Order: sequence, then C-alpha cells, then structure tokens
Amino acid sequence: MKAIYFDGDSGEVLRSEEIPDSMKQLCVEKKLELVGTLAEIDEKMEEYYMEENHDVPAEELKACIRKHTVSLAFCPVFLGSAFKNKGVQPLLNGVIDYLPNPTEVKNFAYDTKGSEDDEKIEMEINNKKPFVGLAFKLEETQYGQLTWIRVYQGKVKKGS
Repeated sequence: MKAIYFDGDSGEVLRSEEIPDSMKQLCVEKKLELVGTLAEIDEKMEEYYMEENHDVPAEELKACIRKHTVSLAFCPVFLGSAFKNKGVQPLLNGVIDYLPNPTEVKNFAYDTKGSEDDEKIEMEINNKKPFVGLAFKLEETQYGQLTWIRVYQGKVKKGS
C-alpha cells in the first residue's frame, strides 16, 4: 500500500511514498478485490475477506500469492515498460517473491526414441545428464543468431 514512482531520465530511481489521498480509496478497494480473488482459493484469505479486513499483513499476502502461483492456481500480473525502466524492478522482485526456483518444481520430458508410446521422464538438475532443453526464440543480431533456450537438464556450451 505504497505509491511507487520511477524518477530519473530512464526511470532508474525508485521512490516509494504514501499513496496520494485522491487514490487511497481506490487502492483499498483494489486490495480488497485481490484478497477476494485469493479468498476463492485460500481459507485464510477467505477469513480476511469475510471480515472485510483490509489489514492483511504483507508477508501473509505474499506467502499466499506465492503458494497459489507455484500451484498454478493464481497468476500475478505486473505492468510496466522496459523502454523507460518503469515497473521493471517490481517485476523482478515479483519473480523472486512469487515464482518457484528450479528445485521446487518437477519438469518432465517425453522419450520419443524407440516405442510408440512416448514415455514420460522426470528431468533432473544435473549437468552430467544428457542435455534436454527448449529453444523458444531465435533472433538475428549484428553478431549472428541468438537462440534463447530453457535448459531442463544437462548443459549447453557456446557453439553447440
């Protein structure tokens, strides 16, 4: 429940202040709406919502959002613009606060070699295992092709 301002030529300076009086009521309503949305999937938030309690501790709210984001029941949304750095730092903080690290989730791949029924195999975070990854974006730059890859297992070396 703070107003965040992005100062500087490129929005590189974050400033946090009290919410302006003209927006306080709207912010209280939106926070209650957030608690209401979480109340649909979380008993503790349901208690806060039924009591119309606007004083949900920030740590409880963050923990609830993280728990349900990891379980794929909730999806936080952030606004901003990378062009002027507005909203980038809160987005990165949200990645840290709400998304799982690779050891907290299980990833699976299908073994398409050999049988007609693709066998589902759990991926391990291990550089010594065979490489499994997903190239999800190709980009031509002045230095050549840049390939964005999500590595699930193994490792990739330059030029491979």
